[in-house]
Amino acid sequence: QPKLLGIQRMTAEKYKGFKDTPHTLVDVRSAGEWNGGRASNAIHIPLGEVGQRLSRIPKDKPVVLICASGMRSAMAATTLAKAGYGPVYNFAGGMGSWCAAKLPTK
Repeated sequence: QPKLLGIQRMTAEKYKGFKDTPHTLVDVRSAGEWNGGRASNAIHIPLGEVGQRLSRIPKDKPVVLICASGMRSAMAATTLAKAGYGPVYNFAGGMGSWCAAKLPTK
């Protein structure tokens, strides 16, 4: 997991204790993946659109990025960190880990 630019790893277990902290959860999967099920409190910005849609992501609170496995969210986390966001977290294991931890979904 990249420690580059202060990006931190967020495990499902760590998120359970973090979820009540004000933050923005951003799902960077494709529209088809998003429509197939998502984290209840997430906003959707596909990876390819993150750079153009930064204005949708508040800078005044932590950002957690999630995808299917953790690879695309790591790329998005790097984009946000370079744009001055912080702290930025990459959700480890993606939606598979989210669902296995029984975190809320729609």
